[in-house]
Parts: sequence; structure tokens; C-alpha cells
Amino acid sequence: MAPYNRIANTQSVKVEIEGNTLDELLAALIRRIPALEDHLMDEEVPGALPFLLLINGRVVKVENPSEIFFRPGDRVAFMRVIGGG
Repeated sequence: MAPYNRIANTQSVKVEIEGNTLDELLAALIRRIPALEDHLMDEEVPGALPFLLLINGRVVKVENPSEIFFRPGDRVAFMRVIGGG
């Protein structure tokens, strides 16, 4: 989702990972598209990831990326957190 799709220069990416946690997914995604590292790993607030995580269309609260697990076929989306009123 914007601006990630512009940075990655694609609308979607299919990533096969060994393992099943958000940490492992982020590592595999960044290996495939290194330009995403600064945007997906930059904590603006210590301990908080700079995106909302959606798994199969549902927002999932992320406190510890190693505690978020995926199943084969899950559809994962990242949305940039934007403040405003």
C-alpha cells in the first residue's frame, strides 16, 4: 500500500519464507526488496513498528514481531501509519 508499492515498484509480492513469524517475513521481504528496509524497520516510536499490519484483511496489533505467526496462504498487507485529524 502506498507508499510501499511505489518504493517496491510493484503492487504485490509473493514471498516464500522458512519459518512463520512476522520477523521472518520482514527479513525475507527486505532480502527481496532492500529499499523497503528503512521504511518497514524504522521505529518512529521506540518499540512500535511504523505500519499497521493486516492479515487476511484484518488489522492485527503488533507488540512483538516474533509473536505474530502466519499460516500458509495468509495474505499480509502493511499500511503506513499517518497521523492527522
